Amino acid sequence: MSNHGDNPDRSTSSTSGWRGVLFFVPIVIWTFAGAAVIASLAMLSERFRTQGYTSWVKVWGRVPLALCGTRIEVHGAEYRDLAEPKLLLFNHVSLLDLFVMSALCPPRALVLYKQEFSRIPGLGLAFKALGMIPIDRTNHEAAIASIAEAGRRIRAEQATCVMAPEGTRSRRGGLQSFKLGAFHLAAKHSIPIIPMIMRGIESSLPMGSFIIRNGRVRVDYLPPIDTTEWQTETVRQHARDVRRIFLRYLSPEAGTEEDS
Repeated sequence: MSNHGDNPDRSTSSTSGWRGVLFFVPIVIWTFAGAAVIASLAMLSERFRTQGYTSWVKVWGRVPLALCGTRIEVHGAEYRDLAEPKLLLFNHVSLLDLFVMSALCPPRALVLYKQEFSRIPGLGLAFKALGMIPIDRTNHEAAIASIAEAGRRIRAEQATCVMAPEGTRSRRGGLQSFKLGAFHLAAKHSIPIIPMIMRGIESSLPMGSFIIRNGRVRVDYLPPIDTTEWQTETVRQHARDVRRIFLRYLSPEAGTEEDS
């Protein structure tokens, strides 16, 4: 396995966006229609909803990337594939995250997604039909209830729970400060954390753009972080410690501390 600390400038690259322009309309159609098909299958088949959706979700994510010439280079997949309940935390960069995360969808994935996604045609229905958990960031009590449901289901379903600890995409570039929900979840239920570091997405689809550029996205899954000794009283410090791990590979967002 390659060294996780490889210089990101040497491990990721991007060039032109002519393929993104050429295939823009087909990708838009694929995005919404494909999601609607997955949602329909999930509503029609319990087996599909609980076991059979992974390969479909992977194809849904891979097709737009292939059309635009965006390649994914994966390191440390053995950590993602550990046969135990776990919390997969990723840095949230741009809309391209959705395709990359789908292309690498682990078995028994349980996604916590922001409530706003529910309003997107096709995608919102697919998230709901697959039993993913929305988080209403405007309602603290509802958000806590969503975290509690996730904790129950991770253990019951031996699931890999996928969350973005930043809460939303960085508007200014760089790694934002982490919200505490994921870390309360890990501490309360002693769920190991797998950091997922994505680099190159900001070049393949910069913030504010809808045209995907061909290039390479590097994804590093890091060794599990043991949370069995974590306490809810020290969750804020644990969040800082995990963010420091991410900052070994990523730059902080302007205006945030490197060790906050």
